Amino acid sequence: MLLLLSAAIFITVSMVFAPEESVGSPLPTTTAVKVIHLLCLATSWGATVWAIFVGGLVMFMNLPRHMMGSLRGKVFPACFQLTTACTAVSAVAFAWLHLPLQAAPAVERRQLVVLVAIVGIDLTNLLIITPRTLKMMQERHKVERNLSIGSQSFLDGWRSNAEAARSSAALAMANQRFRVVHILSGMATLASATGLAAHTWYLAGKLVL
Repeated sequence: MLLLLSAAIFITVSMVFAPEESVGSPLPTTTAVKVIHLLCLATSWGATVWAIFVGGLVMFMNLPRHMMGSLRGKVFPACFQLTTACTAVSAVAFAWLHLPLQAAPAVERRQLVVLVAIVGIDLTNLLIITPRTLKMMQERHKVERNLSIGSQSFLDGWRSNAEAARSSAALAMANQRFRVVHILSGMATLASATGLAAHTWYLAGKLVL
């Protein structure tokens, strides 16, 4: 809804500041779909960059480990929901712009495959990997609380975890299980960001500035 409202405002402003000869002429549907495509793509990019490089780093530097983990457990699923929805809308808009797809150039069909692949990766991360990661994190937090660690800053908590894991088989196992799913989630996020970068590179090549 917010994206549609933004698109409507953008289109209205464009009409107000359009050259005189174009004011009053019907706005092409194609232009509106392009706006939706770009807004959704930009939102996916912005959410990904914010979650990884802004929100993630701020939480890392300022919150105790368990508090940071709990907060990220709320923020990241919401971020993945947003990126999945926006990239899906962007893919649909891109496909509509190149109908019929059978007649579209190969480069456009490849870009559609990239967008669909990003949606698939984000869905997998949202519905499978992230819930598993959160479950493993909660199990590790439980073990750590039993050992009276986890309330320190991230670095101090990490050191305490490493020391305690040498004598606690339960913590060592919890660390290993969490590490596997956390790496998978990170790889999925990186793959999604790479796909967004590839499509942005393609769009940049279309611009005439």
